[in-house]
Parts: sequence; C-alpha cells; structure tokens
Amino acid sequence: MNRLVNLLGGGLLSLATVGVAAPHAAALPNLPFIPGQIVVQADGAALSGEELIRVLPRAGLAVIAVEPGQELAALARQRALGRRAMLNLQATAFAEVNDPYRALQWHLDVIEAAPAWDLANGAGVLVAVLDTGLVRSGASDGIGCVEAGRDIVNDDDDPSDGNGHGTHVSGTLAQATDNGVGVAGVAYGACILPVKVLSDQGSGGFAGIAEGIYWAVDRGAQVINMSLGVSARYGITNDPVLDPALDYAYGRGVTVVAAAGNDSYRRNVSYPAIYPTTIAVGATDARNQLAPYSNRGTGLDLVAPGGDNSRDDNGDGYADGVLQESRYNGSWNYYFFQGTSMATPHVAAAAALLLQHEALSPDQVRDRLGATALDLGSTGYDSSYGNGLIQLLSALSAGAVSGNANPVASFQASCDALLCQFDGSASYDPDSSDTLTYAWDFGDGTIDNISGASASHEFTAAASYVVTLKVSDGQNGMGSAQQSLSVTSAAAGCTDADGDGVCSIASGGTDCDDSDPNVYPGHNDTRGRWGRDGVDNDCDGVPDA
Repeated sequence: MNRLVNLLGGGLLSLATVGVAAPHAAALPNLPFIPGQIVVQADGAALSGEELIRVLPRAGLAVIAVEPGQELAALARQRALGRRAMLNLQATAFAEVNDPYRALQWHLDVIEAAPAWDLANGAGVLVAVLDTGLVRSGASDGIGCVEAGRDIVNDDDDPSDGNGHGTHVSGTLAQATDNGVGVAGVAYGACILPVKVLSDQGSGGFAGIAEGIYWAVDRGAQVINMSLGVSARYGITNDPVLDPALDYAYGRGVTVVAAAGNDSYRRNVSYPAIYPTTIAVGATDARNQLAPYSNRGTGLDLVAPGGDNSRDDNGDGYADGVLQESRYNGSWNYYFFQGTSMATPHVAAAAALLLQHEALSPDQVRDRLGATALDLGSTGYDSSYGNGLIQLLSALSAGAVSGNANPVASFQASCDALLCQFDGSASYDPDSSDTLTYAWDFGDGTIDNISGASASHEFTAAASYVVTLKVSDGQNGMGSAQQSLSVTSAAAGCTDADGDGVCSIASGGTDCDDSDPNVYPGHNDTRGRWGRDGVDNDCDGVPDA
C-alpha cells in the first residue's frame, strides 16, 4: 500500500501512534422533528384553549406549542378529539462537505458522521483536550474554533504542541470542515480548549493532569478528552491524586472521555478510563473489529475507530489509520495515526453533538451513546466492545423528544467473604410500562446478562472491584450504576482495613501494613516495580528483597 503520496501539494503520511495512549411500536422517535410543537389540521378558531405558535390558512394547518418531550402524548390527545395531528418534521439543507481528503476518512463513515451533520455539528460546545497541547501556526487546514488554553507542564499560557499527538486528537474533534482544504472533524462546530498536561515527550504526572481538569472545568469546558493513561497491566482503578479532580468534573456535569489503552490487555482497561465517572473508549479498525492493541475487560464502555496501520481493508491504497492534520517531527502534514488515543476524540465529539441541543449529564451522555451503539461481538454488552461502536445519527435521533425516558439503575451489594449478592430491584423505568433487562459486570472479567435484577457472584480473590449494572428498557433507553466494592476473604473478627485478605498484626494476623493492599506476606517484593519501590511488600523486614 502507499505509505506516502503527495496530493494537491500536501502529503499523507502513514504513522503508528506516538505512544500516548411514540408509542413504543411507532417509528416516529427516529424522525427529525421540531421539539416543543405539533401540527394539527384545523383552523385557529377550532383550537381555543391551545397555545398557538402559528396558523397557516392556505395549508389549513395550525402549529401548537407543547411541552418538549411530550409531543407524542399531545398527538394522542388531539387524535382522541377526532383531529388529524402530526409531528412537525424538520427539513434541512443536506450537509455535504468539500474537504478533499474526506474520502480517506473511513473512520467518519462507520460512525454515521455525515448524516449526523444534518442535525448537529457541536456548535457552542467547549471541549477541553488534555494532551500534549495544540499547535496552530503553519497549518493549512487547522482547527475551526480554539479558545485560549493553558500549559500546565511549563506553567504558562502557551500550550504549544511539540509532539503532534494533541494536535491530531484535536483535529478529529473539531478540524475546520467544509473549507475546501484537507480533512474534516467530527464535531467541527465545537470549540477546542487546549490544556497541555503532557510534555513534548508524551508523558505527564497525575498532579498536573488533575490541575488541568480543574482548570478546564473552571473555564467552562462541557466535555474533556483524555487520550492518555497508565498501562492497564498495573490494575489501577483509583488514585488519591487524580480521583478528586475526576469527581470535581463529574459533579459539575462535565463529560470526561478517556482512552482504554494500547496494551492488548484482556482483563481491564487503563486508568483513568476505568474510573466510574469517565467514558472508557476502545478502538476498532476499518472492518469494525477490535484493534489488536486495544485493551478490553472491566471498565470498557464503548468503541470507536482507532485504526490499524498494518492493514488496508477498505482498499483505498492507504493504511487504515485515523487521518488528521498535525505537525510531527517539525513537519506539517496529514498523518494516519492509530491507537485508542485516536478513538477517544470520536466519542468526545459525539458528546459535543448531543450537548449542542440537549442538557445531558455525563451519565446520560454515556447511556445514550451506549443505547444507540452498533452492537458488535456477543449480543449485548461484552468485554471486548462494551456497548458497541458509536453511531452519531442514531444517538441524535434518540433524543429526549422521542418521548422515551431512560431507566434509572440502582443496586445494593453485600458480601460474605468472596461470595457477594447483588440486588438491582430498586432500578425503575419512569415510563413504567417498559420491561427492563439487566446486565451485570462484576469487574473481574465476568459478565452476567442472564440473572436479572438479582445476581450472585463469587470472586476468586480479595481485591477492590468496580461493579456495574446496566439496565435497558428495549426502547433505546439505558441507565447504569457503578460501585467500588472491596471484597475480602479475611476471617470474621480480624481487621483487614486495606482489603487485601490478610488480617493486620494488631488483630492477630500477619499484615505488616494494613493501609496498603500491596503489602502482605507472600506479595512479590523482588520483581518488576515491586522490586524497586522501596517498600517491604512481602513483610519480611527487608524492602525489595
């Protein structure tokens, strides 16, 4: 396949990622209509008592104002009175963009980007990109809207990108589109808020990332994209430095989207993607198959195109990476990158499209995208594809105006040693008439789509697990709830404050540090990071030996 070709004076470079990581039977809800109104075939005089928006005498129609989200109920009420009533379907100019390299962006086609642009482009939504920064000078295409950002790494107001990763990610989100130049962005009407939390070498500390989150939230970001993380193989599910910042964003209604990671790991995704308040994104290729590098397992929410530069399955003569403009090694060009870093901004952009027209919480954004995703792999939620591949038009078309409310998920857990009981019977559907189905993810790689509202699960080891319950109503509505569950195999009466399954010395056990779950007799203290952390992980009295 062609790896480098000059087109229109520019180049297309194939490059691997740079290492940062109605009534329910009706089909009406899927049609685009104007919310908050219906059309009735009647003259104004026959509609006394109704709030009339407009009377159209030549057409013999009247437009009536109704409560947004109650359009279908209003139709039923008017029809019961013997009147012909309809939704006010909305026509738009068809969105055809003229960016010359758009045809090479297969990753926009598989997520329904083009038809979604007839409904939304992200206008008015501020998306913070926490990454290696953003470079604008010298770009032939560029980002359509950029707000003044911040460099946390160097403590200044110039978040320049000396790596290329952050600029590429920002392009997928909001590249200037329909300007006759280069490529297109998914939410090209959105504004980017660049926050440099990673150095030009592509790494950064949790403290700086936490500061970047606080800064972005305080500047009004509605979505935060984090194409970064720690290797999933460390098994990190929470962190005292970064968790409060993620909670701060969630508490203020900011949707945080994070990369699942590129470790080819099957047990869990990376942190912070695995954190309950974030949307964790895995990567697919041009065949809609899971990319070989993409992490799977506990914590995965959705997948989006991340590419595979070793393949050309669409036969366009180029590697199947994600194509965007960036400056890499000091050179501006259009590059094919691959990775969950590239998948993540597709989902952040999807959130921006939804938020352009609806005030949704982070949970509602995740649930909407999940409920309308293209189901891949095993039927329903699975640990490889999560809830599936995002579908933008479907997500936008299943809005609040559909008349179907999302169910509310809730559950309680109780454990006797490693055996835990889960009760999700408190979950409910505001529509009351829908039959709910339940999917449990116990956080150890086990998925249960069979048990229903109540489930039982025996864990194999004492540890902390993130348990997720997803409740679906069969009408594209979904709700979810998560809990962090500490499971211990310790005998009754002992103290095991850190949940590692070993009683503290003070309570008659052998755990020499009951505040650290990675310290107990028998823990590895000589290999890998445990052999150089300066901690006596195995309680033999000698650190790292």
